[in-house]
Parts: sequence; structure tokens; C-alpha cells
Amino acid sequence: MLLRIIRGKLKPGTWDAFERAYRAAISNAGPVEGLCGRWLVQDLDDPDSGSTISLWTTEEALRAYESSDLLKNAITAKLAPFFSGQYETRKCRVRFAAGAPAPDEWAEEIDL
Repeated sequence: MLLRIIRGKLKPGTWDAFERAYRAAISNAGPVEGLCGRWLVQDLDDPDSGSTISLWTTEEALRAYESSDLLKNAITAKLAPFFSGQYETRKCRVRFAAGAPAPDEWAEEIDL
């Protein structure tokens, strides 16, 4: 299993519009082979910053997604207007995990 973590900063004051665009782009993109789950998280100390975290079955699936037209045209193109240009991408191999990636009790904590 692998994690792809992108940490970045948005243009000031655009988080809410970005989140709406992110949800729409992800929904419209549909299922992605090898993708187990994804999260969008907002920084508590800087509301214009956050991360996307995605969990992948294999490195091949992750790399195929990163080079796909789906990512370039259906997702990144829709979100790029919000980006400030400050971001960093990390790909990590999961070495240990305990519990489920999204326990049922989290659903009560997340304001969807």
C-alpha cells in the first residue's frame, strides 16, 4: 500500500470554493483503478493550506494515475485556479497500519 500526500497552499480566502470544486471534480472523475480512498484535509493553523491524501494498492496504479489524462484534465485543470503555487508531493510506502482507514465513528465527526 502507498500513500500520496500533496501539501499545498491556496490563494487567500478560496478554501470553500476549492473544496466544492474538489468534491465535484472527484465525483465526476469516478472510480480509479488501484485507489482505495482519499481525503482532503484543511490545516487548523492556516485555513488556506491543506493536504490531499490518497491510499493506493500498488505503485504501478499510483504512477498510472499520476500520468493519466483523468488527473490532468478532469481534476487538476478544475482545481488549478485555486492554487497559489506552493505545494509539495510525497509518495510513501505504508510500513505499518492499525485500525481501518476510515472508521465508522469518524463519519459522525466529519461535517459533510
